[in-house]
This record gives sequence, structure tokens and C-alpha cells, in this order.
Amino acid sequence: MLVLLLPMLWQDTTRLDAGAALARALERAPVVAAVDARTRAADALRRDAARLRNPQLGIAAENLGMQRQVTGKDGLAGTEGQITLQTVLPLGGDLGAARRTGAAHLAVAQSDGAATVVGFSGQLLAAMAAHDMGHDLLAEAMAESAALDRLATSLTARVADGRSPAGEGARVRTEAVMVASQLARRRADLAAADAQLAVALGLAPETPLRISMPASCIAPSPNGMAVDAQRAAARRTLAEALVDQAAARRVPDLIPQVGFRRTAGFSGVLVGLAFDLPLFSSGSASLASARAEADAAKAEVALAEQESTAAIASARRTMQELDAAGVRYAAGWEADLAQAVTAAEARWREGQGTLAELFDARRARLAALEEHATWRGRRVATRLALARAVGQPLTTALLLEDCPGAPR
Repeated sequence: MLVLLLPMLWQDTTRLDAGAALARALERAPVVAAVDARTRAADALRRDAARLRNPQLGIAAENLGMQRQVTGKDGLAGTEGQITLQTVLPLGGDLGAARRTGAAHLAVAQSDGAATVVGFSGQLLAAMAAHDMGHDLLAEAMAESAALDRLATSLTARVADGRSPAGEGARVRTEAVMVASQLARRRADLAAADAQLAVALGLAPETPLRISMPASCIAPSPNGMAVDAQRAAARRTLAEALVDQAAARRVPDLIPQVGFRRTAGFSGVLVGLAFDLPLFSSGSASLASARAEADAAKAEVALAEQESTAAIASARRTMQELDAAGVRYAAGWEADLAQAVTAAEARWREGQGTLAELFDARRARLAALEEHATWRGRRVATRLALARAVGQPLTTALLLEDCPGAPR
């Protein structure tokens, strides 16, 4: 029955290349849409900061309803009032500081967005690597469970014929049940992880999914400063721009006013000038606060550089250790695992070994395969961390071993 269902399951499974899956997820990710929206918002604020303040038009009418009592004239002739136009003329470089602050806000939004996208891409790539290794291990576990079921069926028949002790049949059936339970748990865990990955790809969570690793690759070269260092540098630039803005605000702005005034039936030009009197606040506290924030931003840049250096050194050291362990996974390693199980089974069938020895050999094989998958996963995670630390784009090329251009 399972053989008949396999073609249907194969046909219903959504199959994607890792590169296509990454592009699809980035196109549909809400976090990427949020990054784009915040960048547009910061750009709009930058454009608005580059403009002068709008002028103000004021209109006032006096003596309405009391024209004759006040001026001795009726109607419009007895109405007094004024029309004025005024605007703010910033002194001290307010406009230039506002423009620099707007540009710095945009740079911060862009660097924050880049860091968010890089982090999301790293999570996707790690999930795809875990997906690939998880399905490989699931296939091995299914084969192991099927082999034990066949052994249990065979040994149960031998017990019924009196050719084997009843205890051995019970022991094999117990082992088969335990392995089947472990297989069910493994399948459930993998299904949960695949559901999350399917949702990230814009698919229904119950969609059967299979992502294939790229056949060949060339990793892109680093494109400059790492995203975390870029973010710290952008925040420092913003803090410095806010210092300039706080310093510019300490200089009082001029508010010139011009207009016409009508009084007692006569009209004349009105000219005025206003400015702030720094009697209660000179802006020194705001400037001190901005300078303190700039000092904090500079310290965070130094911290980001230290963390980047430490991350690079740590990742390279980890990669060296993993490379050293990888030497043991030489050609023929998987054949040795299979041979160990075959030998243990042969010894048991010849009466020279026990079922416990056979089960130990089979468990050791699965444990070794799981350890190998863990080793591969650590290498992928380390490559991703190193690529982020050195400013190299995170692409599907980092999922493969010995990819040209991969960070070392």
C-alpha cells in the first residue's frame, strides 16, 4: 500500500531549490515589508526636513458691530484691523542641521533594515540546512525501523517454530516498538519545523515540502563593513547630527512680520520683528544631553568593532576545530557504519553474538549519523556567523561544503 502511495506523495510535495526558496521567502516576509515601509517613512521625513517652515498669514478685524461708537463711521469704513505675513528665519544653521539629521535618520533606518534582513536570511538558511539534514536522518530512521520490523516478524516466526527462544522474540519486538516511537517523535518534530518553513515561504503550513541544496556555488565576496558595524556607525552619525541641531537651536530665530493695518479710516504698512528671549532656558541642557548621546554612540561603535573582532576570531577557531573533526568523516565512513551492523548481525545469526550486541551496533550507527548531521549543522551555522561578521552576503552558497569564496 505504501508503495502505491509514494508516487502520489511525491507528486503532492512542493519542491524548491534553496535559492528559489530564499528569494520567495524574502519577497513574502512581513519583516521585510516592515523594513521597506520604515525606510520609506524615514526618506519622507528626510525630504520634509530639507524644507523651510511655512509662512503664517494673519487676518484680524476690530470694532465689528461697534464701528460708529469707536470711529464715528459705519460699515467697512469704520472697521479697523490688520493683515500680516510672518515667517521664521532660522539662524545658527538650523536648516542644515535638520537636513543632516534627516539624512542620518534615513541611514539608521536603512542599516537597521539591512541588519534585520540579514538576520532573517540567516535564520532561513539555517532552517533550510536543518530541513535537508532532518529529512536525511528521517530516511535513515525509517529504514532502521523497517529493518527491525522485518527482524521482529522473522524472529517471531522462528519462535513459533521452536527454532529460537521466546525471550529473543519479545526482545526484538520491544526494540522495534521503541524505535518506531522514536521515529514518530522525529517525524513530528520535522513536520513542525517544515510547517514553520512552509509558512515563511508563503505556503500553507500542512504543505509537504522538500528543499534541495544548490548543485554548485560561488560565494560572493564581502561588500564592505558588517551590518552590525554599519548600524552602530549610522547611529553615531545621527547622534552627531542631533548635537549640531541642539547647538543651532540655542541661537534665537528671527520672526520678521510685514502687513497692512487700518486704523481710524487710515491704512498703513506694518513691519515688525520678533525673536525668543532665552530667559528661562538657553538650550544648554539639551546640548549637553545630545553630546552625551553622541559619546554613548561612539562607545557603541567601539563595542561593535570589538564584538565583530571577537565574532570573527571565534567563528574561525570553531571552523578549525570542526575541520579537524571532519577529517575523520573520510571516504568509506558510512560504509564502516553499515559493515559494523552487518558484522554484528552475522555474529548473532551464527550464535557468536547476542541481540544486545546487535542492537548496540544499530543504535551506534544511528547515533553516529545524528552526530554527523550535528557536525554539518554547526559548520553551516559557523559559516553564516562568519559571513555576517566579515560583511559577506548570506546566500545559499554557504549551505555547501568547500564552496569557493566561502569565509574562512
